[in-house]
Amino acid sequence: STGSMIYNLYVFSKNGKCIFYQEWNVQRPPPENRGEDQALLFGLLKALTSFVSKASPTECETFQSFETSTYKLHFFEAGTGVKFVINTDPKTLNMQAALKKIYSDMFVEYVIKNPLYSLLEPVKCSAFESSLDKYIKPVSYTHLTLPT
Repeated sequence: STGSMIYNLYVFSKNGKCIFYQEWNVQRPPPENRGEDQALLFGLLKALTSFVSKASPTECETFQSFETSTYKLHFFEAGTGVKFVINTDPKTLNMQAALKKIYSDMFVEYVIKNPLYSLLEPVKCSAFESSLDKYIKPVSYTHLTLPT
């Protein structure tokens, strides 16, 4: 396919708990133990961010993505320590602007500002989920890039 394919989005709390997961276009059965997969992913992110900051010739270098032959992982850490991971097909360009938009325009608006939400708890917010779907689905099947 020539388009960008978005597979899934993970949101991790500052302490590494997966507080939100959503998938689109995934063509394999779900893992037997999603919690184990999430813990492995968080460990990988922690190792990569640590390695990049130690190996970088400059102080402000941060880990943003890595690519395999079948997917590309994009990473954004908000100032609050909340971490966002989106997996796409390898042809997808940099998703930093899209991840920042998901954080500021959706996560902050519908989750953080919700008086019923307490930090570190799983996100159960239909407004966040529907705004995310409206943002992701139309572009996930085309070669358009996400609006920023």
